[in-house]
Amino acid sequence: MEILPRPGTGILPSSWPDSPVKDTVVVNDRWGNGCGCKHGGYYTCADRYNPGHLVNHKWENCLTIDKYSWGFRRNSNIEDFLSIEDLLSQLASTVSCGGNMLLNVGPTHDGRIIPVFEERLRQIGQWLAVNGEAIYSTVPWKIAQNDTLASNVWYTAKKNAESETGYDIYAIVLSWPEDNVLVLGAPLATSSTSVTMLGYGDQTLQLQKGVNGIRVKFPHLSIDKLPCKWAWVLKMVNLGN
Repeated sequence: MEILPRPGTGILPSSWPDSPVKDTVVVNDRWGNGCGCKHGGYYTCADRYNPGHLVNHKWENCLTIDKYSWGFRRNSNIEDFLSIEDLLSQLASTVSCGGNMLLNVGPTHDGRIIPVFEERLRQIGQWLAVNGEAIYSTVPWKIAQNDTLASNVWYTAKKNAESETGYDIYAIVLSWPEDNVLVLGAPLATSSTSVTMLGYGDQTLQLQKGVNGIRVKFPHLSIDKLPCKWAWVLKMVNLGN
């Protein structure tokens, strides 16, 4: 699959139905006036578009590490750049709601990537090395995208024929819970439900069922034993919903 971002104003509508590559190329909504959020194989709508809820069309969150520019700026300050926590929040909320994230960095005039951009890209790579299972080949969970009680938790789902519901559910937790106890409102547990933390081996976490939702006990870990430095993922198998 290839992406054709800007095929040219006024050309696409007449030529696209007969194009020999129309089945292997996906086109966004930036090819003509008035097309944004209306036409195209996927919507981008505007830079940093992130609706925070399911959209009945494939969409993309196009954003930059620099909060104010798509290109390199010599006069930028460190506070002008999104932190890794900011970026993981964008990634989690985007994928949970059925979108994909396009992350831009602006190189210098001679093609160099400045250290702060390199650091952010490496940090995302480190996080995905542990938690990519909750991102790649996932779909939005049919029950909820953002948790009903814990606003810092976003969900994704992945098919698993051996699961009672046909899916494994992932909860991307953007901040470590106080007292190591996370209260979630969306999942419903059964007697066969198990919860593990990606990167923490196969050790199941202590789970307590509630009338509405569950309570998950996070492990007591020193900083050097954490699976990753930012945003932790719970894998829930055999939920009741």
